[in-house]
Amino acid sequence: MMTKLRKIILIPALVIVFISGFFSCGVDRWPEYAHMTALDTWMYDIMQQNYLWYQDLPSYDDVNLFQEPATFLSKVKSKNDSYSFVDSVMETPLPTYGFDYSLVRSADIDTAYNALITYVIPGSPAAQAGLVRGDWIMKVDTSYISKKYETQLLQGTEARDLVMGIWEKVKVEEDKTKADTEEGNKEEEKYVYKVIPNGITKKLPAARVVEDNPVHEYKIISPPESTTIIGYLMYNSFTAGTKTEPEKYNDELRKISQEFLAAGVEHVILDLRYNAGGSLDCVQLLGTILTSSARLNEPMAYLEYNDKNRDKDATINFAPEVLKSGVNLNLPALFVITSGTTAGAPEMLMRSLFLKDSYPVVSIGSATKGQNVATEQFINEEFRWAINPVVCTVYDSTHDINNTGGFAPATDLKISETTIDGVTNYSEFLPFGNPNERLLKVAIGVIDGTYPPPKEDEDTGDKTKAQFKIEKSVSSPASRRYTGGTGLRIK
Repeated sequence: MMTKLRKIILIPALVIVFISGFFSCGVDRWPEYAHMTALDTWMYDIMQQNYLWYQDLPSYDDVNLFQEPATFLSKVKSKNDSYSFVDSVMETPLPTYGFDYSLVRSADIDTAYNALITYVIPGSPAAQAGLVRGDWIMKVDTSYISKKYETQLLQGTEARDLVMGIWEKVKVEEDKTKADTEEGNKEEEKYVYKVIPNGITKKLPAARVVEDNPVHEYKIISPPESTTIIGYLMYNSFTAGTKTEPEKYNDELRKISQEFLAAGVEHVILDLRYNAGGSLDCVQLLGTILTSSARLNEPMAYLEYNDKNRDKDATINFAPEVLKSGVNLNLPALFVITSGTTAGAPEMLMRSLFLKDSYPVVSIGSATKGQNVATEQFINEEFRWAINPVVCTVYDSTHDINNTGGFAPATDLKISETTIDGVTNYSEFLPFGNPNERLLKVAIGVIDGTYPPPKEDEDTGDKTKAQFKIEKSVSSPASRRYTGGTGLRIK
């Protein structure tokens, strides 16, 4: 009986103590706590009205409004949702060397790694040092690269000396194997691939803030022994422009379309392997440039919102008015280099252009992520935060509800950048736009009919192998980070 009485007395006492915290010394502290929960409350209210899956949101009584924005979103969003995100409006660019890299274990030192350059921002300190995609860094200053000190060496801000290497096929001097041949018992030479010093040291300037243009590279390619003219475009984000120049990057696309038309380009290879998304208006522009002229003014895609926002449902057309100074190339097909990070806006473009019987979209590389929804940004000016919830489903030009997933290359076009004939080999890991770069080489071959090559009898001779696979990949703070964001965004 005494225990029960204690419980009855204790619970009201705790409530009194909690409430008194808000009115200590006669001061009403509710406004203070209301401010602490205001951002999460605002986010929740935005999602209640605009979120595609608002029915999946927990009730007010079941949410914790005292959490950081990203944590709060992760707790309330639908299990179907891997695309909604929050960000700070006040985020400022970070100083950077301007290159991405992957770590590959050294063949000669157990604790050391070589850094493979995978991406270089034009105009960055890395570009100034002469680094290009496919280069290898063996030492930074006088230190080998280890996982423990890698961030200090390659993600710092100070000027550095980079001791470079090269991927080579090297003859093994020891442990030679013996094999029987028709001429008798004869020693065979054994080779391995590995990174070796090339005697070059490059001067990497100090880190600074850089701008990464989403139009990374473009060129006109005329394959040997072919009359076909190909336009190549490495496009890393569907971003229209900057705050000061809203159409800066879109105008570059328009300029490129003019150059491709003047050169007589018959096919376009669109490199989207690093493209993780961007704005719908850029998708509409690029789609209108690349489609056949017969589809101008025809539907490109359909947007469908939740039942609270049916008035926002829209049809997006291949619209000549968005071309402005650009031109329609009247292409018969599109060849796209893709990867597992290709998502959102690029997938909308590919789905919208594809018509089974008249406009093939040929994917080369790896399957895309499979995003068929769009987000919209809502900014809280008081807190300088933005929430980007999923607001609608995106359907293709035929409004096919079954054609909303990712693009997977045909079996013979599932190509690894670092594997050749089943062997780890970085010899074709080259700068974007180089016709011998692994994926571009295949894409060109598909167009001019030289890929796949005729099958030859299996080589029964020496087949060198290398177990030097990528163990970690790192992106520069500035690379491919645009106001367009990730996925597919509606302005």
